[in-house]
Amino acid sequence: MERKYSTLNDAELFQVFRGTPEEKNDAFAELYARHSQRVYVYCLRMSGNPDDANDLFQEAFTRFFHHDFSRAVVANILAYLLTSARNIHLNHRRTTSRWSPFEEDDMAGSTPPYEREELFNMVGSALDLLDEPYREAFILRFYQGLSYKDIAAITGDTVASLKVRVMRAKEQIRGILAPYIADVTKHT
Repeated sequence: MERKYSTLNDAELFQVFRGTPEEKNDAFAELYARHSQRVYVYCLRMSGNPDDANDLFQEAFTRFFHHDFSRAVVANILAYLLTSARNIHLNHRRTTSRWSPFEEDDMAGSTPPYEREELFNMVGSALDLLDEPYREAFILRFYQGLSYKDIAAITGDTVASLKVRVMRAKEQIRGILAPYIADVTKHT
């Protein structure tokens, strides 16, 4: 009789993942189905580039699949995958120069957003302008919906410092978007 892996919680699925090669493949497929979208969104927000996000995403899942968990237990699979993606991203950044999708001339000549979708895109662009620790804390909190305690487990920072980073990230995003929001409200 075939197991219904979709009915298992992550902890139970992890135990199956540590089993036979066939069970490992089936359990991995279920874990991938559960967590791939959130891990990819995190990778995309952190890298700011779909190609880099795909690389980070694939590397995180590949490392998870090939890791020897014979003596380890992973209590929070999503946190493990996000931590792995974060570490891969940080290592990649150490070895490459930082690329910014914005040039000063492009920003000065850009037209202000007038629609809700454009404003959402501007928030994404504002995130790209934040320093990495602020961007990461904001993404994990608001895009991934993680608690400060879970974020602390991923980043190794204290809950208090993460709350400050999220607050400062929101302040910086407001500051970056203030001219656009003022223009939108002036024209409505």
